[in-house]
Amino acid sequence: MMATGSAGGPAEQVTKAQFSAWLGAFVGWIFDYYEVFLLAFLAIPISKEFGLAPSQTAYIFSVQLLFIAVGGVVFGYLADRFGRKRILMWTVVVYAVFTFARAFSSSYAMLLGLTAVAAFGIGGEYGVGQTLVSEALPRERRGWWSGLLYGGIYIGIALGALVGGNVAPVIGWRWTFALSGLPVLIAIFIRFWTPESKMWEAKRPAARSYWSLIMRRSFLGPFALCLVAASLQFFAYYGITTFLPTYLVKEGFSISKASWWLFFTAFAGLVGSTGAAYTSDRWGRRITLSYVAGSAALGGLILFLSWRYLLTSSWILVPFFILYFGSNGAAVFGALFSEQFPTVTRSMGVSASLQIARGLAFLPPIIAAAIFPTYGYAPIVLGGAVLFALLSLGAWVFKETRGKDLDEVDREVLMRPAVPGEA
Repeated sequence: MMATGSAGGPAEQVTKAQFSAWLGAFVGWIFDYYEVFLLAFLAIPISKEFGLAPSQTAYIFSVQLLFIAVGGVVFGYLADRFGRKRILMWTVVVYAVFTFARAFSSSYAMLLGLTAVAAFGIGGEYGVGQTLVSEALPRERRGWWSGLLYGGIYIGIALGALVGGNVAPVIGWRWTFALSGLPVLIAIFIRFWTPESKMWEAKRPAARSYWSLIMRRSFLGPFALCLVAASLQFFAYYGITTFLPTYLVKEGFSISKASWWLFFTAFAGLVGSTGAAYTSDRWGRRITLSYVAGSAALGGLILFLSWRYLLTSSWILVPFFILYFGSNGAAVFGALFSEQFPTVTRSMGVSASLQIARGLAFLPPIIAAAIFPTYGYAPIVLGGAVLFALLSLGAWVFKETRGKDLDEVDREVLMRPAVPGEA
């Protein structure tokens, strides 16, 4: 079967090996957001068992996000040095083993430590997997497959909501962590069926030259731009979403009913990410990023203005759908960010910018925890809408890179002379 190019003409057909590369990254990525949203539900019984204050509960989320950032930097570097496939496999192993270990937490401090290591593992999954996908899939369909890869978060969110809201209340949070260690089996799939990036194998960097490339303006400039865009996305998203189950339960929802709210947001997000994946290759990266972030800003503004109807009217689902339909800037980031960096530093550029931004997003849960007990949730939603609006405008700062040949990126960056004073 022939694929379709960004201009509507024939494009290179996706091979079995290319699809296996995408599938290995996709399945591993699902468990990133499964972990984040499962913890949002398990935090409720964990807080009761250990007698935690709201600030201590928020600290669990913040530690998780902080170590996701650390993992993004470390595994991004390792994937540039030792290969995409091998490091992707180890990110899954680290996450799964230490998630299982959390079932045996005997104290708050022990739980924090194990959460940090598990988060360190998942921090590398998306950036490394996205780099592999960008290098393996045809350039005409890079936006489509990258957007579908990101859409795995909504399967993860749905699984996290279903397990956290319906399974965990029955079997308890410890058994839930134990069962959530099963993704270690994904590592076996990656080991035997996911191919290594041929582009990386042909251009793997020498250790001596790697850091000199990282310290060039040709790396640091695009990296800073990607970091700012990702920070706007994740500050807005985590600020609105992290404490939503806790807020709904406080307002009288059962944990099970609160889980269905998150399930609905996951459905809206899946529709939005699929749409963004489709238009990224047809309309371009910038306009796609702009309209999805603009939609989120509009949905957030409507939600803020109609917040008092949240628990009394089903119409509130309309702005919720618009908000989470548009909360998909990161569905564009995968292809867009990959097209900013050469092969020898691509994994570091993509993984570190995305996951440092997520790590910096440890602040929104702390701010939300301080605001909503006193002022309610509406101010948090308004703040997120403002950040999404800024991202919608910031999309136009990027150069359009739809369908760009990654070999061309290598030539543009690596053939460019270093600025005097650079390494």
